[in-house]
Amino acid sequence: MAAVSFIACKPETYTGPLDSPVGNWDGIKAEYYFNGEMVGEADECQYSAISFYKDGLCCIEGVKGSFPYSYDNASGILTIGNTIWSVATLTGAEMVLNYLETTYTEEESTAPAEEETVTPYAEYKGFTIYSDNMGYYYENASQAKIYCSAFTSKDESGATITDFWYDTHTDHFIPLVVEVKK
Repeated sequence: MAAVSFIACKPETYTGPLDSPVGNWDGIKAEYYFNGEMVGEADECQYSAISFYKDGLCCIEGVKGSFPYSYDNASGILTIGNTIWSVATLTGAEMVLNYLETTYTEEESTAPAEEETVTPYAEYKGFTIYSDNMGYYYENASQAKIYCSAFTSKDESGATITDFWYDTHTDHFIPLVVEVKK
């Protein structure tokens, strides 16, 4: 009879709202956007798994070291190192993060010397992609630099090809379930 009550008292997984991302998260899919238009989807996220700890540090699978993070529940802004995200959903069942920007120190973002010539790198969706010391970018209708990245894959010969360019992305995570071996 004791075994029956033990099974009946097993707690269910909490799926309601959370006020903190603390826990282990598995990246399951991402959508990529360029100039406000969705240009691609993937069955994985930039961070395949991420763990947030109560001490304000997080670890990212495949990246050496730990990173400071902060989360403002009122604004929904999550900062991991120098990357800023907007938290669209944070529940016990899922976490959805919208990439906003990566900030750089003044030294990192120093503009190239005036004599340096900026040359076009690629064309995509009617925009010219350029590069500078900060990475790749295009200029929007207001002439502002919008930094972007290439989503790449390998063709049959093993050569890297650009599938699409993106300037922001939305990453979807679910709680990471760790299997315990007996």
